[in-house]
Amino acid sequence: MYNSYFGFSVSPFSVTPDPSFFYSNPVYQEAYAILQYGIEAKKGFIVITGEVGTGKTTLLRKLLRDNLQATIHTVFIFNTYLDFTELLQVIHQDLGLGTKETNKVKLLQKLNEYLITQLKQSHIVAVLVDEAQNLSDDALEGLRLLSNLETDEEKLIQIVLMGQPELQAKLDRPTLRQLKQRVALQCRLLPLHDEEVGRYIDFRLRAAGYTSNDLFHPDAVRQITIYSSGIPRVVNMICDNALLSAYASAQKNVSTKVIKEVARDLRLGLEQQSTQTEIVTVTKAEPATIHDAAKEIPQHNRGRFLNFAVQSLAVILGLVALGSFISPKNFISTIYRSFEIAKGNLHEWVLLVRDQEPLPQQANAKVNIQDNSEVKIEPKEQRVIIPRGSTIYKIAVETYGANTALGMDMIQESNPEIKNLNRVSVGQAVLLPSLTPETLRRKQSGGSYHLIAATFYRRVRADEYASRLRNEGYQVTITPRKVSDDLLLHRVEIEQLRDVGEAHQAWLAGQETRGLYSPVIRNENRSSELLEQKSHSSDATKNLELN
Repeated sequence: MYNSYFGFSVSPFSVTPDPSFFYSNPVYQEAYAILQYGIEAKKGFIVITGEVGTGKTTLLRKLLRDNLQATIHTVFIFNTYLDFTELLQVIHQDLGLGTKETNKVKLLQKLNEYLITQLKQSHIVAVLVDEAQNLSDDALEGLRLLSNLETDEEKLIQIVLMGQPELQAKLDRPTLRQLKQRVALQCRLLPLHDEEVGRYIDFRLRAAGYTSNDLFHPDAVRQITIYSSGIPRVVNMICDNALLSAYASAQKNVSTKVIKEVARDLRLGLEQQSTQTEIVTVTKAEPATIHDAAKEIPQHNRGRFLNFAVQSLAVILGLVALGSFISPKNFISTIYRSFEIAKGNLHEWVLLVRDQEPLPQQANAKVNIQDNSEVKIEPKEQRVIIPRGSTIYKIAVETYGANTALGMDMIQESNPEIKNLNRVSVGQAVLLPSLTPETLRRKQSGGSYHLIAATFYRRVRADEYASRLRNEGYQVTITPRKVSDDLLLHRVEIEQLRDVGEAHQAWLAGQETRGLYSPVIRNENRSSELLEQKSHSSDATKNLELN
């Protein structure tokens, strides 16, 4: 619609996986090289993972279109809600074997004959599976068995598994350890870095035939970076809608105001982090002010808040006095900048005070709501009645402090009737479990135990924590936990613990590894947690950050 208006030859921000718009950076170059090398060198299994919208399908389509030799025969599987027999039938169909056979053994025999024929001609056969995280364990095990089709020197079939981070979590399961051991090459696609978003937008505009440099205002690009969290598909959605809005209002440039309007219409916000998407609300909040956030500061911190406010007022009065010595125009500019800085600092201080001294966690705690806003901890019971205007996130912060993510994870698990934490009703009773070794360990059928060690918002944090535990000698898995429409948590579990005593030692080791007991590590870890919690704050705080 707007292509001719802006001078595009094609739409620059289509969300379809068009390889013509493949954006190359070091991460994508590495993934592309791994795919090409792994197939041509007959490495067997290759695994590429990445968050939704990071360009996995585009990567596959570029590989299929550009760089595979004519002697490489490919099967592209995009529907992964199939059992292994159905997968075999799709492979036969794409390779042109033309069979309607339904017997799995006969399908395997015919495929093996075809692969041997291709080998004699020095040809390669590769199966590319997109959205592989949806494959059942049975289908994945079938693909492992399919890789057993080999000679003494090389694999007869190359298998690429492309999927979301849940795929890696599946491969970490003990039941699929044989498949995991077959993976010869793997890579993870990451979102674009902040400084890359502008380059990505420019690249797509150039690919669409745009020659100028001023279509998106620099501040608009910064807003796109915030709202998209570097996810290319989200960048495309924002830019496409922004161009449509600019076209409709006869503007030749995209401003920050347009981006904010588009983000509001698309229901985007700072919660769009990796996986990214972190705020769970019970009821829709009204637009917030700093005064609203200040009301949420615990009573014992309000004196400090007032002292800070008085000091800020003194600074402003000092600036007024300074105004008598400088020109009115410069004075107004100085006052405006100082007020914006003070407002930002006040906002940061409010966030830190809210997170600085969480309410003490107690086993068997009862949470009562008073005055529709305040959460009070009392011993022995574990129920909370959701008040109007509250959020599960707020309750989790006040109850679990630095363990907020783990708290929300356990709240969802302890309330199986709640499938989506966004769908909790005012007045509903919610069970709040205590976070103790007794509540976090799980006894297995063979008598061993596994322990829920921690839960993180971001996969990269979970990976780092799991790596430290593995260095301590523990067997660790990471399981994605979708607790709402837009919140994916990452649970870290320690497995194969022999008895209760070993489970308790693992719990202590997990706490020590995370820095909750170590005086040296605690401050660094706490700062990281505060930054992470701030990026997943309530709707009210989110509005403060965006405005």
